[in-house]
Amino acid sequence: MFFYDMESRGDLSLYEYLYRCIRHDIAHGGIEPGQKLPSKRALAKQLGVSLITIEAAYDQLTAEGYIRSRERCGYYACELAPAAHAAPPTGAAPHPQNTPFNAPLLADFTHSTLATTILPYSAWAKAVRRTLSDESAASLAEAASAAGSPELRSTIADHLRQYRGMDVSPDQVVIGAGSQTLYQLLVQLLGRTRRYAVEDPGYPLLTRMYEQQDAQVAHIRLDDSGINVAALEASGASVAHIMPSHQFPTGIVTTAARRRELLNWAREGDRYLIEDDYDSEFRMAGRPIPSLFGIDVAERVLYLNSFAKSLGAAFRMAYLVLPPQLAQRFREQLGFYASTVSPLDQLALARFIEQGHYDRHVNRLRTHARKTQDALVNALREAFRERVAFAGLNDGLHFIMQLESERGERELAVAAEAAGIRIAPLSSFAGAASPSATPTGTEPQASTASMVGAPLARFILRSDSVSAEKAPAVANALASAWA
Repeated sequence: MFFYDMESRGDLSLYEYLYRCIRHDIAHGGIEPGQKLPSKRALAKQLGVSLITIEAAYDQLTAEGYIRSRERCGYYACELAPAAHAAPPTGAAPHPQNTPFNAPLLADFTHSTLATTILPYSAWAKAVRRTLSDESAASLAEAASAAGSPELRSTIADHLRQYRGMDVSPDQVVIGAGSQTLYQLLVQLLGRTRRYAVEDPGYPLLTRMYEQQDAQVAHIRLDDSGINVAALEASGASVAHIMPSHQFPTGIVTTAARRRELLNWAREGDRYLIEDDYDSEFRMAGRPIPSLFGIDVAERVLYLNSFAKSLGAAFRMAYLVLPPQLAQRFREQLGFYASTVSPLDQLALARFIEQGHYDRHVNRLRTHARKTQDALVNALREAFRERVAFAGLNDGLHFIMQLESERGERELAVAAEAAGIRIAPLSSFAGAASPSATPTGTEPQASTASMVGAPLARFILRSDSVSAEKAPAVANALASAWA
């Protein structure tokens, strides 16, 4: 089977990124001449993309002579003349050396297609059909406006009021085709001349996105309470992009005291906080962490969330909630844009949420993630005994595994992939503020005496990446690779 991280495609379309990856692998020996490619349906299911995406990529590869179709047999790689060494396709991560390129992947903790897999497609299809039959041309035109569909914005406002305790008007909500699109709108709205602060370690895409928008970026280290406010003040930044409810990748939850410090920082001068609440729906124990937006009385917090974690990457929809004065500025300065999301999808999603399908789907996902997390943690504890501990359990869709090992994180990651397990070291998310240091706030919930002073390696695991049934096999494979 073929495995590509479709989230790493950058600005490329899904089919073009897949086409480039397969083309590169055929041209440089990763896929051998005569090797059979997966069926279109199998590859679509594996990558969590549509059948149309696979068909378009295969058609282009066939047209260019990289693959050929055999009737009733499938697609096979063509034999090419030897080529000079070339760089991987844009956005594609190189495969570690000494790793079997096409080895079966037992688990991928860097990506999940679970939300797409268990989505109630019959309910979604019904919502789409009702939208097509009931909505007028006028409502479709309204959904194409810059802020998006009034119906979906009203539905999101009601959802936030009920589940996040946020009292917002639909006029404050902006719909976009994924968080990346909204990041770009934010820079246009707030200004490129500002310095934008990001958490370190943090989500690497944020730095790249802000830099591509010609904005200055400051990496601010984390401590046990969240982003360090003293370092933020010293950085000269006027906008801070933070994940206070469940930081990625450390899992730190910003404390109440630190939240107050951040709000006080934002009140001084022309400053703003961007609250990225990317997986708040998946807290598995206790009540959801209150939003920073909900306790902001100075209107300096912008709230950002996405449907990508709950509905899957196939649904490129996210939303932004602006303070009233910024919502007015958006209408005046950026209101000329057309919405980046299909009007039909927006109106169908509004129906999907209003009819309760979305909440039931999220509840199923949360239950599944809790079940698989428990199974995986138990299996890893059985496999590694006192060498392993965990941090951030039950706080969201990812947590940290801490392993006692003399080997470095990157070496362990390569060994894991050779065994069919893709896993990300925590150190790979460090930026300029902490290029080599281990971040604070990632200590395990339960440590052992043997770990005191021992070399430790930390990895990010996703609770929704493997099934409970596969957890023992994954744990045993890791134990063998890291023996």
